[in-house]
Amino acid sequence: MTSFGEALLTRSAAVYADFLLPHVGRDTRLLDCGCGVGSIAAGLAPSVASVTGVDLDPSEFLPAIGHLRSESIANVRFVAADGGRLPFADATFDAVLMHSVLEAAVDPPALVREAMRVLVPGGVVAAASVEYGGRIMAGPHRELLERFYEVREQLWSLDRIARPRSGRDLRRLLSESGFTRIEATAQYLSYGTPEAVRSFGEGRARDSQDPWYVSSSIAHGLYSEPELRRTRRAWEDWAGSPDAFFAFAWCRVVGRRPR
Repeated sequence: MTSFGEALLTRSAAVYADFLLPHVGRDTRLLDCGCGVGSIAAGLAPSVASVTGVDLDPSEFLPAIGHLRSESIANVRFVAADGGRLPFADATFDAVLMHSVLEAAVDPPALVREAMRVLVPGGVVAAASVEYGGRIMAGPHRELLERFYEVREQLWSLDRIARPRSGRDLRRLLSESGFTRIEATAQYLSYGTPEAVRSFGEGRARDSQDPWYVSSSIAHGLYSEPELRRTRRAWEDWAGSPDAFFAFAWCRVVGRRPR
């Protein structure tokens, strides 16, 4: 399976955009702001009139463009742009999705204001962010593996990459930006089957050897090389354990531009 084919399964619209689906229809013009590889945008295509995916790096969605051509999907396009300065006229879209975007944005309110601007009156915005405060883990080496996440969270903050405890603030963010009829919810994504645990654990084992994670954690004095090797082996052991379980909390919010 191609990497984009894998993304369609692991980062699907059915899982990651299910909270938006009740608010869109076959006449909806949808903007996926911060679309990344474009798997969610592609997955939403059958449910709406059109999807426009936006991200800073156009190389991210090249595989998606190839997939769309091969499948003759004509109602999805991708645009390289900054979500804080969208190249679209006012009131262009009926819905805006921002998944895994606001926790990584330098200026989250600017993105929300732009979503308001490009939405038609009465249009819907839907945002989702991970919330590390709701993380659940079971299985072997728990303290060692929890430290992996504690260090990653510190590094994200030190290197200004992401704020993984900002999901709880989504309702406030939309409210302060003038959206109405706001509804905030939370959902857990769980890894509790042998296949899911193995895939998740092996992925984190690779992450513990990622060049950025290794160099940054050592530079900040948070890990030594022997500790990182032990962490990798612990994730590999966890990946094969019948006791292993992991779950992330995702906070989601839906709001309306006032009419």
